[in-house]
Amino acid sequence: MPLYEYSCRRSGYRVEVLRSYEERKLCPCGCEAPRLVSAPAKTALKWGDTAWEGRYDRGLGTTYRSRAHRNQLMAERGLRECEPGEVEAEQRRVSREHAQHETNIQTYQRVLEDTGCTGMAMAQTFPNPEV
Repeated sequence: MPLYEYSCRRSGYRVEVLRSYEERKLCPCGCEAPRLVSAPAKTALKWGDTAWEGRYDRGLGTTYRSRAHRNQLMAERGLRECEPGEVEAEQRRVSREHAQHETNIQTYQRVLEDTGCTGMAMAQTFPNPEV
């Protein structure tokens, strides 16, 4: 609900009240009071503010004040900046790994159905004995 400011005719005081749009013309005392033009609410970094409170980093889960503060927080948590393209390369690697896993499952299930032997299915799915 918006905040309205009134100049009450009965009491002579200025009053600020949270009111619905329908009740905007009535003063809290019930009389019809002229509504005053109020200045909009002051928000951060408006009207010449120079104080910077920082930015929230979702990855860190906290607000940092400067680039140096962010780097300090990352170092404390054992994190580092990603190189350009590093995230995409990791996503491609995980996708290839997932595709290989799906292929292995299909091979294992096919050999197990054909032979009924888990040992043979394992040997044909994973020919490398180190796996």
